[in-house]
Amino acid sequence: KAAALYNDIHVLFVKQSERQKDIEKVWGGKDGLTEQIIYLPKKKGFLGKLPNYKEWEAHYKAQVGQIVESYQPQLIHVHIPWKVGLIALWAKRKFNLPFVVTEHWGIYNNIVEDNIHTKSFFFRYLLKLICKKADSFISVSRYLGNGVNQTLLKKEFVVIPNVVDTKLFFPTPKKYDQFTFLHVSNMVPLKNVESILLAFHQFLQNKSKDARLILIGNRDDQYERLVAGWNILNKSIFFKGEIAYADVAREMQSSHVFVLNSNIENSPCVIGEALCCGLPVIATSVGGISELVDNSNGLLIHPNSTPELESALIKAFDTYHAMQRKQPTSSARIKFSPNTIGSQIAAVYDQVLRKQP
Repeated sequence: KAAALYNDIHVLFVKQSERQKDIEKVWGGKDGLTEQIIYLPKKKGFLGKLPNYKEWEAHYKAQVGQIVESYQPQLIHVHIPWKVGLIALWAKRKFNLPFVVTEHWGIYNNIVEDNIHTKSFFFRYLLKLICKKADSFISVSRYLGNGVNQTLLKKEFVVIPNVVDTKLFFPTPKKYDQFTFLHVSNMVPLKNVESILLAFHQFLQNKSKDARLILIGNRDDQYERLVAGWNILNKSIFFKGEIAYADVAREMQSSHVFVLNSNIENSPCVIGEALCCGLPVIATSVGGISELVDNSNGLLIHPNSTPELESALIKAFDTYHAMQRKQPTSSARIKFSPNTIGSQIAAVYDQVLRKQP
């Protein structure tokens, strides 16, 4: 949507699922944005991998060919180069279309289990070829771009952070009556949710019982059982599960402080969204987070340190009004806005097209 503010954009996405019985095509979009999604059945097991890839590839190539014939696009923009970057390589050879890559994937480190070093030679060769042949490379953080350079290939990159829907995420004066810490994530182990729960439990015992913690995202029974054992489930700690995007915005607007305790991140959307809502952010100084959070808008802590997180909760609770007064909300709303991000993407497109013969 941000890119479509400055250029006509046709989004094409082909997705396979074992639950999909028949081929399904969905169209949507408006105001310069066309969205086309194709859902394909997926064969099960190892023997289905090659036929699945061939079918996925055939549908992508057929649709790209139709788009080229009907709309004469000037370039292709690939989000996450593996594996749709292979289609961009093919289109570059067949139609002489330049392509831009934006990388979001957090595999270029030694921290995540499924990192680049665990991938096969064939995978790394093709991923390197895609990135090498890209006419421009965008990273959502300096950390991620540097990681690509350190683990895959040397490639100049432009940093463009993730966009925030500033029509949804904006500050409001109305807050919960009770001081509220908020966490939003998919609750996977790398988010280190258990440490948030432990730190907040200690906060309640050592500082104040007049506060609460709301967690939004994939519900995990182990976390609820842990909190139930402390007899504070739905009293001081609340799990709301997965909720609508607009409801996430309302929770951010109503809360006081946002907490993210991840072991690794690139450029988490939730931090940009929290900052646009005027929330001070407590976050771990890992990955690209320090590019978003500093002492003007939050508190940075070391990862895997429950005592340090508890201290940060106490400091945010004690100095909330001072933190809120110096919160540069307006600059965040400019930095992450669709207009700003869209104009930065458009500048990359223009630069690529100027270099074409």
